[in-house]
Amino acid sequence: MDESVYLKPVKSMNPSEKIILDALKRSDTKVYKELFSKYSKSLFYYACKFVSDDVARDMVQDVFMVLWTQRNSLSISTSLNSYLFGVTRNKCLKQIREQSARGNESVLSEKEALYYETNSDSIHSIIEQELSDKYQQALQQLPPKCLEVFLMSRQQELRNKEIAAKLDISEKAVEKHISKALKHLRQALKEYLPLLGFIGHYIA
Repeated sequence: MDESVYLKPVKSMNPSEKIILDALKRSDTKVYKELFSKYSKSLFYYACKFVSDDVARDMVQDVFMVLWTQRNSLSISTSLNSYLFGVTRNKCLKQIREQSARGNESVLSEKEALYYETNSDSIHSIIEQELSDKYQQALQQLPPKCLEVFLMSRQQELRNKEIAAKLDISEKAVEKHISKALKHLRQALKEYLPLLGFIGHYIA
């Protein structure tokens, strides 16, 4: 599979990402470094689903090297998330096929690799399960009252005024609890934020 083929689009490129892409084409090294800082860890974790840690690390470096060396000819219609994770996925699958051809073992069997190559949606389920576990762990780290308020807001979809009335607290207190919960979740899941965007979920 050609490395320029990426996963089924999750989101189209938004205006800010078009600005980023234009900056890359102008050889803006600051933007390039910011992209690396934002995505490298999450791409690494993603690649580890397919290949060993050492190979995954090299794979991510290669993805960004390709991004830079081919910056003038880049044509991306999906979000940068979809593009970067798609290129990483295709490189991993290519690596697995090459290892199989040489008779070497890989993290995934050849049969599994073929499954992921033809069923890109399955990648979503893998990531979603991992993120769900991390999300639940982060929630359980919240103070009881903070957790109660946050769940009433996000799961029961109650307005701040309704939560305040049910818990006999001020709306200001509700806002503080929600703000505290979001800050904690963003911090606890900071290495996964690009992945959250990739599968269409955001902490907001």
